[in-house]
Amino acid sequence: MSDSYEYIREMASAFAEVHIIPHAARWDQMPEPRRFPFELYRALGDAGFLGFSGSPDHGGRGRPFSESVVLIEELAYYDVAVAVMTGIPRLVTHPILSFGTEVQKQQYVAPCLSGETVCAFALTEPAAGSDAAGLKTTAKPTPDGYVISGDKMFITHAEAADVALLFCKIEDQDKPSAFIVETGQPGWDARVLKQKLGIRATTTCAVKIRDLEVPASALLGEEGRGFRYAMETLDGARVSVAAQALGLSRRCLDESIEHAKGRVAFGKPIAKQQAIQWMIADMSTRLEAARLLTYMAAALIDEGDRCTLEAAQAKLFATEASNFCADRAMQIHGGYGYVGDCSVIEKLYRDQRFLEIGEGTSEIQRRVISGQLLGR
Repeated sequence: MSDSYEYIREMASAFAEVHIIPHAARWDQMPEPRRFPFELYRALGDAGFLGFSGSPDHGGRGRPFSESVVLIEELAYYDVAVAVMTGIPRLVTHPILSFGTEVQKQQYVAPCLSGETVCAFALTEPAAGSDAAGLKTTAKPTPDGYVISGDKMFITHAEAADVALLFCKIEDQDKPSAFIVETGQPGWDARVLKQKLGIRATTTCAVKIRDLEVPASALLGEEGRGFRYAMETLDGARVSVAAQALGLSRRCLDESIEHAKGRVAFGKPIAKQQAIQWMIADMSTRLEAARLLTYMAAALIDEGDRCTLEAAQAKLFATEASNFCADRAMQIHGGYGYVGDCSVIEKLYRDQRFLEIGEGTSEIQRRVISGQLLGR
């Protein structure tokens, strides 16, 4: 492990001691409807975590993407929801930096990376998510710009967002476009979804968009290029989810080792039982294999290479490895894992399930991987 990686882990751990550990249980049990944790978000911005790999010319810290993966892994060790929160600004600002005008970059990127502005990535719809070509939300051209109407689903932080990167189809066009939308105006109505299984420190919303007026300058890049912008952005996002899975898997492993050493059954610690030893061995091996895939994909991003295949492979393997680790941790803890009053395993078990769904399900990753290999 490089010295820079170790420093990042120590920095994230110090942040967690103050801003995550004392509050994680309260966020998880927050009454419905859940409230966006503005204090935490501002703290993440003040620490530089929201713009960790962002452009230093636009308010970011300019660190390599591989270092941001280490940061995300470490934050996810303490609470996956916090790691998810740090990834949203990159989802929004990366396309703006890559395809936006200089005016758009100056207006939106730095406030998003600092945490001054809360942002949202509005792609998924009730009947379209990874299938971005199937979007139904429509932008109707007007003399002054566009009027947008449609519905979005599962949008992180949509109710708290000041700005959203919104994907929709311009009227009479087949391919999606992307718009930078300021949400504090009539026509944007976000509702926090209730009874979410895990990652509860974040808010997840359904959004009704009705006759939302945006100027022509809100268009990002070229008309009809939104699918390309979304897919290029999702490569990095999938590596970030893989990093979240690493953090959760490592927490499951550490908790299991500690419990196995302390839990006595049949006159000796259960760590002496071969069945437990093999679970620990399998958890550790899958974690390290997942880390190698994830770090390799992150390195390709740092080198400026496309990593659609490698990002999908890392996301698929790391998240399914986290499922294995959470399941074995539950088994090792038994009743102490099943009851949240007894250990953190119950929460980890719930948080894990998001990882195989967010930024494309495992089935979507297999489709991407096979498509890359078969040339479809």
